[in-house]
Amino acid sequence: MSRFSYILFSFASLFIISCQDNKSDVLHKEIMTIHDEIMPKTGEISYLYLAFRKKLETDSSISMAQREELSAQADDLEKAEEEMMVWMNDYIIPQTLRDTKNSEEIIAYLQDQKIVISKIKEHTEASLEKAKKLKKDLSINE
Repeated sequence: MSRFSYILFSFASLFIISCQDNKSDVLHKEIMTIHDEIMPKTGEISYLYLAFRKKLETDSSISMAQREELSAQADDLEKAEEEMMVWMNDYIIPQTLRDTKNSEEIIAYLQDQKIVISKIKEHTEASLEKAKKLKKDLSINE
């Protein structure tokens, strides 16, 4: 291989690696943006969960159907919060992955994690929306 070809090949390789690292950085930032949209909602999830459980424990005037709906919604809120906590515990940042995985594997992992965190966001938002409506319908003020 001529010296020029070797230098050209080296620059091309560095450029490809740099682009892949940039793509993984972009994906990581997109994932963290979604995460940052969800995290502030965990306080509201906890508040509604506790309000629903308290209503179930202290209000004997609510119907069996309302009890079942409150209980199911409290469980769904708890599940949404648990999904987020498990994801946060399991998520591996790209810098750590670089020790054991190549660029394509890192990008595939991050693409998968973006799908996972997006589904968690959808579930969290749907659960909160339904819980807020139920709170209003049952006039829960605690």
